[in-house]
Amino acid sequence: MDNIVLPLFTSGFMDNHMNLLLAIAIGIMFGFILERAGFATAGHIAPIFYFKNLMVAKVMVSAIVTAATLIFLGVIFGYIDYNNIFIPSTYIYAYLVGGLIFGVGMVMSGWCPGTAVTGIATLKIDAIVFALGLFVGMYFYFEIYDGYEAVRELANSHNLGRFTINKLFGSDDIRVSYIVTLIASFGLLAFVTIIKKIIDSKGEN
Repeated sequence: MDNIVLPLFTSGFMDNHMNLLLAIAIGIMFGFILERAGFATAGHIAPIFYFKNLMVAKVMVSAIVTAATLIFLGVIFGYIDYNNIFIPSTYIYAYLVGGLIFGVGMVMSGWCPGTAVTGIATLKIDAIVFALGLFVGMYFYFEIYDGYEAVRELANSHNLGRFTINKLFGSDDIRVSYIVTLIASFGLLAFVTIIKKIIDSKGEN
């Protein structure tokens, strides 16, 4: 029997039906963990942008480091086929514009698409309103995309393909991606922690 290599679907160890069932099960578990971690309320998410509560930042950094470590070890020991991991193409301008819109929307609402689904599951009215706005925005984007050539050119220009951190540094070694991910994650957490301490100290004076 061949050794099982992840991802199971792209490695041929799982068919479409089982892949869908597994995705649903993982999604439910992920939603439950988000809710337990406090991501099911905008009251816990929005304060991170004002450096008032770092709980979300700590959870996100923990998740990133844990996922990166498991993927790294899986690749190193042959349990994960790195080339079969789905990595979407990187479109520079589309990501910059989309990231700006996404960031502003998240600051204003306190939700992102994933946490909003968790909020909907727990019957948060603001999460439902956010999701409705999200679908309306998607509808108008696709209308504009079909109607304006300039929008299509912007969305599809500067495609870097399957671009990863190690390629940014001109290396094919996954260890480069792992090390940079750790440095960036802990660096971001240290930055927001310092900013919070500065803001807290000014508030006490």
